[in-house]
Amino acid sequence: MSSFLMRLFALLFMMVDHAGLALFPNVGLFRCIGRLAFPMYCFLLVQGFVHTKDVWAYARRLLLLAIVSEIPFDLLIFGRISSAAEQNVVFSLLLALLSVYVLKSLSHKPWPCVLSLTALCAAAMAARVSYGWLGILLCLGFYSARNNRFRQALYAVLLPLFYAITLFFSGVDIGWVLTSLCACLSAIFILPYNGRRGPHLPVLSFLFYLAYPLHLLVLWIIRMMHIIPPYYLG
Repeated sequence: MSSFLMRLFALLFMMVDHAGLALFPNVGLFRCIGRLAFPMYCFLLVQGFVHTKDVWAYARRLLLLAIVSEIPFDLLIFGRISSAAEQNVVFSLLLALLSVYVLKSLSHKPWPCVLSLTALCAAAMAARVSYGWLGILLCLGFYSARNNRFRQALYAVLLPLFYAITLFFSGVDIGWVLTSLCACLSAIFILPYNGRRGPHLPVLSFLFYLAYPLHLLVLWIIRMMHIIPPYYLG
């Protein structure tokens, strides 16, 4: 499986997730499918980090995307133009990218490395980014095991499992805990990754970036206008 094909699957799963959240809130299958997307995006981020010639340009793109996406995210998730309750997932990926950079840069300095990574995890929790610390640990795991696909797939199972356990002991509804466990299935798509990019025209990369805020905005409009009849059933 190429990175292009994995991005297509991840995008599809994410759209299904948000469609379920916005239009079919009583159909749990949508959210279960959507759980696969985040570990896949974390995996792709690490692949991008390994191959990028300018990590700061990569970080700037993510920061710009996160800022542009925040209003559509808040409109869809919270029904208002701004909310501090949670920040969109691109902020999570940005912090994860910085974490991988820290791991690579400070691997020869254990204590500064550990303290920096701990600070980034704390920042993720304090800022209430989507998935909290999970994105950071997933990307660190994927990067540390970058030469071993089986270990990467194992991280895709064990870390979401641990995340679901923490949700359970935090008092989160058991239904959502079980839904979160579906993220472990992302290993099915990570294991056959072949390291190939597939089609990589600049316009395709732009469209993949644009798809995130655009689909959030479109789903919000659909919900507000009740365009899709099944929404009335919710």
